[in-house]
Amino acid sequence: MKRNLSFYTTASENLILIHHLRELIERLEKKGPEVLFFRGVSLLGDVYPSLGDRGMLDVDVLVRKRDKGRLEEVLKNIGLQENEPGVFGRIGFILDVHTSLLTPIRSILGDSCLTVSLNEIFRRSISKQLDDIEIKIPCPEHLFISTAFHLQSHSFCWEKGWKDLERIRQYYRLSDEAILSEAKRMGAEKTLAYLNSLRPKLFPSWKDNLSRGERWIIKRVKEGKLNQNFGDLLFLFQSTSKGKALKEIFFPQGFSLSIIGNRLWKCLRLLKDTLA
Repeated sequence: MKRNLSFYTTASENLILIHHLRELIERLEKKGPEVLFFRGVSLLGDVYPSLGDRGMLDVDVLVRKRDKGRLEEVLKNIGLQENEPGVFGRIGFILDVHTSLLTPIRSILGDSCLTVSLNEIFRRSISKQLDDIEIKIPCPEHLFISTAFHLQSHSFCWEKGWKDLERIRQYYRLSDEAILSEAKRMGAEKTLAYLNSLRPKLFPSWKDNLSRGERWIIKRVKEGKLNQNFGDLLFLFQSTSKGKALKEIFFPQGFSLSIIGNRLWKCLRLLKDTLA
């Protein structure tokens, strides 16, 4: 198969990331804690057979809350600096630390949406080879659902995420029934329903009754009238701590006049995007 320049560029960038991972994994084997690699890095070498088939901006790791401090210490000891909460990096390498299946800055939202513990996700994890190193990743069902969560976090406008879902399902030969069964245990049925509403030909089995608010947001996404908070608002429908989750979404750094003004402007913009 003829490859273009972007394939070789992506392969080179991924090899650099894997080089950085070797040092991290060696340290973790000596000092711990246990982590799972997920999202893009967990798909290389099998779901995407060639390193040039799928690019990555960063590496995502999942860690138990009780182990987060130990992991951060290991990261700092190998020269990674925390550039923003949960995001560590140095030249050529960025690593996102997650304590839930959502983004690092949405931990409250994630905890209040999911009904499965991280211990269960770690217990059912599997090992795989990435180049010449061994990493642990979520089981296939959890890998699919966590990717669906990530796609929702991007308000479903991330085309690479849709491709990832198709590839995961095909490679691991996951049935719709197996995914739905696990989604029910994790509190992720709504996310599957959103996938069905947006791409019914790809995901025809996961129909569910959506509220008027959910249907309104999905309609806006279909029309291409996107807002970065649409995905968060859909998660909010499932949250059991809506007040705390709203604060995390709109006031993550606390309250001040400038922050309140900025958030009011964003809320007005969100309202405009929703009602337009």
